[in-house]
Amino acid sequence: MTSLAELRQRLLHPYYVLHAVYGTFYIVVRCYNQLTGTTALSENDLKAYSMLMGLSAWKALMASTAEELASVIILYTKFFSLCYLYIHSSIYWVIFYTIGWIFLSTLYPQPWYRGPSNIVELSEDSFRSKVLRKRRGKSARKIDEIKGPRIVEVKSDEETTTEDEADNGPKYWIVMLYANWSVSCLNFEGVLAKLSIKYHADHIKFAKLDVDVFPDIAQEYAVSRDPASFDLPTLLLFQNGTEIRRLPELTAAKTGGGETSKKDAAKDTITRLGWSKKPATVIKAFQLDEIIADKR
Repeated sequence: MTSLAELRQRLLHPYYVLHAVYGTFYIVVRCYNQLTGTTALSENDLKAYSMLMGLSAWKALMASTAEELASVIILYTKFFSLCYLYIHSSIYWVIFYTIGWIFLSTLYPQPWYRGPSNIVELSEDSFRSKVLRKRRGKSARKIDEIKGPRIVEVKSDEETTTEDEADNGPKYWIVMLYANWSVSCLNFEGVLAKLSIKYHADHIKFAKLDVDVFPDIAQEYAVSRDPASFDLPTLLLFQNGTEIRRLPELTAAKTGGGETSKKDAAKDTITRLGWSKKPATVIKAFQLDEIIADKR
């Protein structure tokens, strides 16, 4: 259960506060005028309010994180206000409201998860050395046998991994491939952060990697960075450097199964778009309860 102090830490951000005020201000003023009799309350108004509350309640049941719930309800209220301004006011108010919406979103975009987390940020080098356990090959000749001047290059910790470190490293890695522009990735990080705390152990680690910064990783694991592909976020489970599961699953075309029909393509799109990003889905798909007990 998330504590109130943690929710304050995560949601008391200018984005949530200012956007909530901007989205609800017109609704609150109109409701006040209707309650005091200044403006008549019509049957259409009651239907609109009921629809707004119904959508908010539905999202409260479906949302994976508090950030996702807050951002979507804020979007509902702003769209509701925009429609009401169009119906009951002039087009100029609609234009002003839209400009203000864009300006506020530019100044205060939605922040990333700010709560407790055990997620590690990876670069391409650290991903290959720590997760894939790939080490640079050793020369067959001893350094003393090499004649002439030698250049000694000092490697950073992320660029080299000794054999002992590879053998003693975590057995399991859960890596999220994400992009900063993806709202789905932004909302899903809170889910992964909770799992990283609940399933924290020496033999299992959680990490994330930005595929916009390291596109070679996205290409290597057949993850499209196109916003229309619905591939992000992609969650990969590695065991001893080998990928064993992922969410969402690879398509037949990506796995070399040949061309897919329009029906299969549509089904695949729905599957990737609609996979539940709740903790229970990840726990079941990756069998985290079994993994946390596998300390061999």
